[in-house]
Amino acid sequence: MDGLPAGKVFLVDHDDRWKESYREEAERLRELLGPYVIAVEHIGSTAVPGLRAKPLVDLLVGLDDLAGYDRFDFRELGAHGYYRLRNEPIEGKRVIAKFRQLDPPVKTHVVHIVEHGGNWWQKHLLFRDRLRENPETAREYERLKLELAERHPADERAYADAKLEFVERVLAGN
Repeated sequence: MDGLPAGKVFLVDHDDRWKESYREEAERLRELLGPYVIAVEHIGSTAVPGLRAKPLVDLLVGLDDLAGYDRFDFRELGAHGYYRLRNEPIEGKRVIAKFRQLDPPVKTHVVHIVEHGGNWWQKHLLFRDRLRENPETAREYERLKLELAERHPADERAYADAKLEFVERVLAGN
């Protein structure tokens, strides 16, 4: 997996290998995180067939209790390329990422860790499923992402924030 260099935002054509990359990392995370993991799902644009996406795979890890995150062996995760991100904390969610290399940083996977069945779990799966079920909504999302990647080619936060209104609209069923 090529990954996304730090400070860059761009989309690539859908790659069928993303599904296999998800499967491999889901298995690795189950091994590394052991009893804390209830379920792992493939989310984000790479989980929607045919949709262009940033070249990194998003995984959703559901824990019985988010407090399990504090018991992860981050030294062992680091040995497998996974590190905590220095992003601002998000209520009810923790995020780690896998890096293909650290200097300069290139992310290949982003792992969203949430309470299984909780609000974040439901929202991530609902958004993915609505894009999978409605090709026109998926194409509209793709057009928006292409426009935003052009507008914010070096600002991943601005790119992500600019998608929120669309995401909320899809979640609301509009």
